[in-house]
Amino acid sequence: MKTITLTAIATLALLSAIGFQSAKAQAAGMDGERVQQMQHDDQTPADPGRVQALASARFPDTFGGLYIEHQPRYRVVVNFSRDANASLRQLTADPTFEAVTVAHSLRDLDRIGETVKQVLRAKGLDCTVSTDPRRPSLKVSLRDQDLTPARAALSEAGLMQPFVVVVAYELVELTGGGER
Repeated sequence: MKTITLTAIATLALLSAIGFQSAKAQAAGMDGERVQQMQHDDQTPADPGRVQALASARFPDTFGGLYIEHQPRYRVVVNFSRDANASLRQLTADPTFEAVTVAHSLRDLDRIGETVKQVLRAKGLDCTVSTDPRRPSLKVSLRDQDLTPARAALSEAGLMQPFVVVVAYELVELTGGGER
């Protein structure tokens, strides 16, 4: 009886240790630290977030962003400023992902955006700049509703390009009369 009990205890201890190691590995993966490389086969759809991270890391000078379309059909569009098809196929063979060649990478748009902010702030114009991978474009949002001074400053600096879109912040009035 003692032998069976000791054997059972040893077996349970071993299983607990294996279970603990497995739980530890899963928790490490959830914290962003991968213990093992994710297995991916051609039957499993690729994860858009993973493809975006890989594209940004492997092709920082040409990656132009990624977005998902649901209509007229589901597809994941991945933009590159050159070698779009070859670059995408290095990341995934999933046919849901479609490569598109665009004029500017996200890195290019970020650099231009920093210059736009410097030019406008030098003229005393407060702005924010964001990128839109669907176009791809640089959206310059201004607090002032009169966009003429900003457009003039950007034209003077040679930055008023078709991919630079200047808009005024949308004014939103808070509603609701209740006290908190």
